[in-house]
Amino acid sequence: MFLLMACGCSTLSGEDFAVYDRSEKLNRLSFKLSDDVDRVVLSPVARGYQSIAPDWLEHGVANVFRNLRTISSSINGFLQGKPKAGATDLARIIVNSTFGIVGFFDPASRIGLEYQQEDLGQTFAVWGWKKSRYVYVPMLGPTTIRDLPSMLVNGYLPQLLIGSDYHWSIGLVDVVSARAGVLTATNVRDASALDRYAFTRDAYIQRQKYLVYDGDLPYEDLFDDFVDDFVDDELDEPEG
Repeated sequence: MFLLMACGCSTLSGEDFAVYDRSEKLNRLSFKLSDDVDRVVLSPVARGYQSIAPDWLEHGVANVFRNLRTISSSINGFLQGKPKAGATDLARIIVNSTFGIVGFFDPASRIGLEYQQEDLGQTFAVWGWKKSRYVYVPMLGPTTIRDLPSMLVNGYLPQLLIGSDYHWSIGLVDVVSARAGVLTATNVRDASALDRYAFTRDAYIQRQKYLVYDGDLPYEDLFDDFVDDFVDDELDEPEG
């Protein structure tokens, strides 16, 4: 695995967090396969779950799984040299696991302990691995070679923490809950994007970049975005 990650990093050059989609043909096949299964099975189940479950139950189930995964966010906060972020997530776990009844409720957010959303991929980026090849993993979704271990760790974490009491039905609820949580986003994508694969890829890369910098993007990136918006506005203006 580490040899694969090293190769994926060393063969790239150019701008940090640029889109390195060297296997686009294969990735598009993976995207289509996943999308077909999603349309036939997962999306209908998620919509049914969303229509049947009351909001308080839907949010509570999502909170439980997020609470389990917050331990990863806390550890990675410390690994990134962000003791405040790590301690905030650790405090969230304690508060929500006790007063929030194993995380079903989220009293931590009400007292200002917001979820920090740190992960292993961000840790690698903070440590210097910013360039990474994009891959679309069948049935798992968009990621990069750098972020793939984080995807696997977060997917396995509930089973690891629950231990022998874990049952496959818990994993099924986790998957359906996660899919229901992004139904609105994928509906918007499907209605507006001309190329859904490219939209998904670019949105993922930009989101990861935003998370790595905690929303405080480097000046040159903000300037580039301003120039792009200005040029687009100029092109959209009718000739006088």
